[in-house]
Amino acid sequence: MSENKEIAALVNLLDDPDLVIFDQIKTKLMDIGPDCIPMLEKASFEDNLGDLFGLRAKALIHEINFKKILFEHQNWLKHPVRLIDGLIQIDQYFFPNITKNFIDHEIKEMIKDIEPYLHNNMNPIEKVKVINQVLFEIYKLSGDKKNYHNPENSSFGNMLKNKKGNPLTISALYIEISRQLGLPIKGINLPNHFVVGYLKDDSISIHQSITNFKRSDVIFYINPFSKGVILKHSDIDDFIKEINLSPNDYYFVPCDFCDISKRMLTNLIYSYKKSENHQIKSDLKQLLALYE
Repeated sequence: MSENKEIAALVNLLDDPDLVIFDQIKTKLMDIGPDCIPMLEKASFEDNLGDLFGLRAKALIHEINFKKILFEHQNWLKHPVRLIDGLIQIDQYFFPNITKNFIDHEIKEMIKDIEPYLHNNMNPIEKVKVINQVLFEIYKLSGDKKNYHNPENSSFGNMLKNKKGNPLTISALYIEISRQLGLPIKGINLPNHFVVGYLKDDSISIHQSITNFKRSDVIFYINPFSKGVILKHSDIDDFIKEINLSPNDYYFVPCDFCDISKRMLTNLIYSYKKSENHQIKSDLKQLLALYE
């Protein structure tokens, strides 16, 4: 209760014309952190408090939220157990109303529809066909080719909500569903595209270091952006030749979760390249700097 009184007192002084006093108030509210946000949000909609108050309150809400995202993402990078946790943190910057609970629920429902049709005596292609049937025929998930660079397509949560996305977000869903089902499917970080690969041995740990994988460990590739079409090694070879790159085994082996989330950020930076919103550009660069 005493902390609430302190927050209320500080928030009421947010429009103090003295910049020194304002900086002190701002520092105290930043130190308190996310607990300030409900009062700041409520106060920011009060018309009688004036434009200066509203601008400062909204800017402070943004700073507190972004500081939290930076902290959480930095911790995730140290222990990236689940890919989607890192992607959800990036999502929170743009779409804070799409919650982790919503995302976990959607994935759980999909797995509930897939699991009964998977059997131990199935071969890898048969298992992939079951996943494809549920994701692309029942849930109508699709690649958004019309608005490919729309920032919403780089949001994992929005992809689940709208049932369309870019190669990275749809592949991330494929990876997470496979992880929960115990299937050895990992991300393949192709230039100009992103697919997933089905690994040879079901006993391979989901968290095995990617440095241990070789091209020969991948049985076949799957393109979730094109409704899960199965690709051979020769298809990847042809794709590399089409974009005039020299063959490199790096293109054929799994990448780690940090590589995937980093690429998500670079996609977003590209999407906002022509935007006049300098705050978003600056914040995305700060997030990307965590990977250095």
